[in-house]
Amino acid sequence: MRKHINTIGEKDVFLWVNIALVGVVALLFFYYVMMANSIAAKNYKAQTLRDKIGVLSEASGLLMAEKLILESPTALVEFAKSSNLVEAWNVLYIFENRNVALQR
Repeated sequence: MRKHINTIGEKDVFLWVNIALVGVVALLFFYYVMMANSIAAKNYKAQTLRDKIGVLSEASGLLMAEKLILESPTALVEFAKSSNLVEAWNVLYIFENRNVALQR
């Protein structure tokens, strides 16, 4: 009869060890899933920002090209002619603590 009591105790210990191991494995699996999800989310955000930088760089390049075209001497001359602007020669402006320019 004594032998039967020992086997029941051993079975209980074996059961609790298995439950503990399953619990540890479940916790490690949960940690792995959470970390993998976190890494995937960060990579998605980084890729989204890289795509946005690419779009903005392309827009910046187009705007810079347009600016260079508008600042070219021929474009400025054409703008001056279309706006009826006249070229000024030998004009001296003196600013004496006012917002008005004097001509001499």
